[in-house]
Amino acid sequence: MNDCTPELSHAARHLDGTALILEDALIVAYDAAEMLNELGAHQVQTCGTLDEALRLIEGGLVPTLALLDIDLGGETSLDAALALARLQVPILYSTGYDEVEGAIADFPSGAMLRKPYTAEDMSKALCGMGFSRRRG
Repeated sequence: MNDCTPELSHAARHLDGTALILEDALIVAYDAAEMLNELGAHQVQTCGTLDEALRLIEGGLVPTLALLDIDLGGETSLDAALALARLQVPILYSTGYDEVEGAIADFPSGAMLRKPYTAEDMSKALCGMGFSRRRG
């Protein structure tokens, strides 16, 4: 992993608690869940559809971090992103497309991961979002 050390800052957050993944490609979701576990998430909740994610959020889930695939094969993750932003949940978006700026103009701010990504890519993105590396 990289040498991200924002734990020296008072604003640093640790990736603990539950992370939420909204990803329609099952293998990508499993890989991302494993990466987030290795980076410190105690639990990872994966969803394959927007409706599933919204049910969890409306049911009271307030994750430490959300990883949202922008394009869910016919729909986007915009409604989940808006609901999570209202809860002040940090959002990490993922996409396999090069040109997404116009497509995400209405999305709340968040960091971006380009697919395919590695654990190192995810670690760097989390560092950029103010999360510190798990100690130990």
